Amino acid sequence: MILGVFINGFKSYAQTAYIHLSKSDLYKFTTIVGKNGTGKSAILEALNFFFKQGSWNINRSSKNKEDLFISPVFLIEKSSLEKWLESSDFKSKVGDIKSGLEQVSKYLWDEANDTFKGATRRAHIKEFFNQSEMIRANYIETHYLLVIGKNVDAKSISKPFSNIDKNLGTITLDQINNVIENYYNYIYIPVEQQANSTLRIENMQMQKIMNQNVILKIEQLLKEKMSVDDKYQSLIEHINGQLSHFIEDINKVIKTVNPDYEFRALRNKRRNLTPSDIVDNILDGYFSKRTLKSSHKEIEDLSSGEQRRALIDIVYAFLTNRGKEDEAKGRNVILAIDEPEVSQDLSHCFEQFERLEKLSNMYGNQVLVTTHWYGVLPVIENGTLLHLAETEESSYHGKFSIFDFYNYLDSQEYFPDEIKLKSVYDLAVSLSAYIRKESSKHLILCEGGTDKRYLETLIDTDKVRILPVGGVNNVRNIYNLLVMPLKIDRRANSIRKVLCLTDTDPSITNNSDLGKDPSGKIQLKRLQINHNKNRVDLISLDNYNPSTAYTVTRIEDVLDSKIYKKAIGIIIEENKQEYGHILFDDYELVGDSNFTNLLGDSKFLFCKTLKSLEAKSEFISFVESKKTQISFKYLEEFNRAALIEPFTVPSVFISINDFFSEDVIRATPEVLTEI
Repeated sequence: MILGVFINGFKSYAQTAYIHLSKSDLYKFTTIVGKNGTGKSAILEALNFFFKQGSWNINRSSKNKEDLFISPVFLIEKSSLEKWLESSDFKSKVGDIKSGLEQVSKYLWDEANDTFKGATRRAHIKEFFNQSEMIRANYIETHYLLVIGKNVDAKSISKPFSNIDKNLGTITLDQINNVIENYYNYIYIPVEQQANSTLRIENMQMQKIMNQNVILKIEQLLKEKMSVDDKYQSLIEHINGQLSHFIEDINKVIKTVNPDYEFRALRNKRRNLTPSDIVDNILDGYFSKRTLKSSHKEIEDLSSGEQRRALIDIVYAFLTNRGKEDEAKGRNVILAIDEPEVSQDLSHCFEQFERLEKLSNMYGNQVLVTTHWYGVLPVIENGTLLHLAETEESSYHGKFSIFDFYNYLDSQEYFPDEIKLKSVYDLAVSLSAYIRKESSKHLILCEGGTDKRYLETLIDTDKVRILPVGGVNNVRNIYNLLVMPLKIDRRANSIRKVLCLTDTDPSITNNSDLGKDPSGKIQLKRLQINHNKNRVDLISLDNYNPSTAYTVTRIEDVLDSKIYKKAIGIIIEENKQEYGHILFDDYELVGDSNFTNLLGDSKFLFCKTLKSLEAKSEFISFVESKKTQISFKYLEEFNRAALIEPFTVPSVFISINDFFSEDVIRATPEVLTEI
């Protein structure tokens, strides 16, 4: 994957900058935000130049042509690259390549930092080493760290690390670049790219998307052996044979007049057709007549927004059809899209970004996007957010800020106003358009990704879209923005129902200032365990009574106890060595409890000893720290259990079903029973 990139003299980058694109290889989704002119698109274009697909767009302030370069930083799993090399066109030089890469990687991990002293240790160098030091412990043994680039003339260089080529041994920088270019598949979709020209099967970029080489496919078909006229031969051999017979028949006719007449091949010219002789004709005569259509309309006849959506739809279809990326097979797609939201109907914005995140986090593709639609920020669960600020061209100080989507909310205090204000507003506007469409589904807005995973165990996602928006405050704020138009015009009501769902936190405040939807289709509710009736209620947030005692209730507290117990047990087993000081065996999770709360009045967690009772908070802290892993394990175990035996539907889903006034619980192979 591309960890970052050094750029000097390309578009808005007048001097050398190091741009940090990702924090690890676990989550390969990167969103780049910032105002126009800050250099967002330049990053994707620079990488496009490196991968031999673009031209150099020079910065007018650049004075010395010798200093212009683009050098991506690659973090590559050793075992996968080495396995790929063994079956690639480079297999004859595997040993030399591995040796060279090992030396370069060792130099960057261990030695390069000491070579930059005083004035040579500039901001971009410091930033690179800060990043490499943060990931060093996790990757030094298993991954190559490589910095290799190209100058303005597309010649291979090693800037800003001039000593790299001294560590290559018998191979050259050109050979390393050749390996990189073949190992990765960089697909760049700029804002102005025309969908109708790209979405043609014979287009080279389309072939990259399909992971197919059409020319090679045609040649293979022409060379493929088959039984023809009782002979085992290829189609091209059959054609040559039949044409040869045809020429012989013609020659027989003309020789009856004069035996010296004869049609024959020119001297020193090939006598027979080869596959390459007829490929162009097949491309022109077959593929050019088969264009992509949508509802019988040519792509070029669609609106610009529909064309943009079609382009991303086709990319998504082919990349998901390929399944999870396997680096060892050289299926390493880096998908770079400039402003996916351009010309899009607002109701489609978050759908586009959800798909792109799925390509990355589920299918293993590295995805880089630039955007002005900040509604993506609360939606994305895992990945990297890069913010580019406006700075003087002579200084990049404070220009680049990088955050994890995972702890995005914790970092909001450091965000500029354009992010804090726009992210929730943009998402709310998009959702407002979505819920008023005839084709829309019901909608649940929940706090985070773990909530979404638990809800999707039983909620039918063909009927209800579940969207995590990044915390209770965002749920409240988006709810307010959704109901606000109803104060002006009640005809702007939602077609479907919207459930804005939050936990019941320890400190409930007065929410009487919240807006309301008179039709009741858009509602803000909190989860509440009702011990008296042994169920989970959905309580309106404006139902505030300071004298009432509330039970802290989160989605984790109202799950299937047997499955939740098993999920926690597996995570404990996986972490026993690291957390050996916690006496896991002194705690028991009760599998037939109606609720799964660890906090408060819990019948789910039982402490076997006095010592374990005293250390209960430490055990709970461990479980809390593993919430994400537990949610994935719960989902896995739930799906397995649903195939084996009937189980009781947790009452929270019954309450949600009642809210929507229709059956939104998904069907499973076994008959479900209710509490």
